[in-house]
Amino acid sequence: MTSPVTLRDLVGFRPTSGIDYMQPNGWMVVGLDTNFYAVTSVQEQQGQLLAHEASVRFTALRFHWSYGDGATRSTTAGGSPWAAQDAAEFDATSTSHIYRSPGTYSIDLTIDFSAEYRYAGGDWTAIAGSIPVQANRLVATAGDAKTVLVGSDCAVNPAGPGC
Repeated sequence: MTSPVTLRDLVGFRPTSGIDYMQPNGWMVVGLDTNFYAVTSVQEQQGQLLAHEASVRFTALRFHWSYGDGATRSTTAGGSPWAAQDAAEFDATSTSHIYRSPGTYSIDLTIDFSAEYRYAGGDWTAIAGSIPVQANRLVATAGDAKTVLVGSDCAVNPAGPGC
């Protein structure tokens, strides 16, 4: 096994895509942050690689978000729910996005995976390049929100609804 393994050699191996989520789920408020995040894990698969028993390990490397309104973002982390970040609803996150117009949007995520291989329990060897895998598509509606305060004054009760 003197020649290096390439991504083309991984014929029988393919990473499973992560799952794309959003908060709030299925809708956005125009002018406020919507939090997007992906859940994925390191994946190890067994099989034949260049006619030898091998293990191949896939690790998420980059996350490419397309928010459906022309905006995109690439990150090295998949983000997480607001609660996991100790953030309040509608707080900005490294993967959040603000929609400026009402409408229905399709949000797409492509995850680039790095690959490594090993034979017979030996050391892991990195394979040059990455494998892009499309995650599930999210479709959500952005709308305007108006808050009406009843029986409360934001100056008196800053934690009241809509303050």
